[in-house]
Amino acid sequence: MKVLGILGSPRPDGNTATLLRHVLEGAAAQGATTTTISANNLTVRDCTNCDGCKRTGQCVLNDDMQEIYSKINESDVIILASPNYMGGIAGNLKLVIDRLYLYISVTETGELRTTIQSSKNVALLITQNAPEEYTQYSAAFTPLRGILHLIFQGNFDTPAELLVAPSMKGPRSVADNAQLLQKAYALGAGLVQKK
Repeated sequence: MKVLGILGSPRPDGNTATLLRHVLEGAAAQGATTTTISANNLTVRDCTNCDGCKRTGQCVLNDDMQEIYSKINESDVIILASPNYMGGIAGNLKLVIDRLYLYISVTETGELRTTIQSSKNVALLITQNAPEEYTQYSAAFTPLRGILHLIFQGNFDTPAELLVAPSMKGPRSVADNAQLLQKAYALGAGLVQKK
């Protein structure tokens, strides 16, 4: 069992990285092998929507996304982690997600399908300064969660798992929140157990 974590935060030891690390620890406790990639350390170009991937099954852009595709293909669980920037995910992770277009096909009737051969569990982790009662922030991620579920699970039936860490006021807000760390650990374990 392989679990891939993709970190969208530019801070390698910040709240988002800490949250992701605890999710991966929960997965590792269930026997999974875990890997983390930092989108901040990669060169990933914008998707040009050229549809070359629809004709050949491969992205025509030659950059670090090729390594991510390889790691995604060999993984059973994908976890994306980002701070909430302006009501969305960090730009470097958005570039990665846009390039997941490779895995979407459209039928003659306009139905979206995934090209991934075996389904993968997927989760989205978000850290934010805004308090939990600002529910519109969680709702803002619903379309993305649906697309991630389509890509990795094959349908829009339910959105991808979501863990939001609200009211993160300082650099150790996640590390000092035992209840949140427990929830993150349990999420990681659960993602592996469901496979």
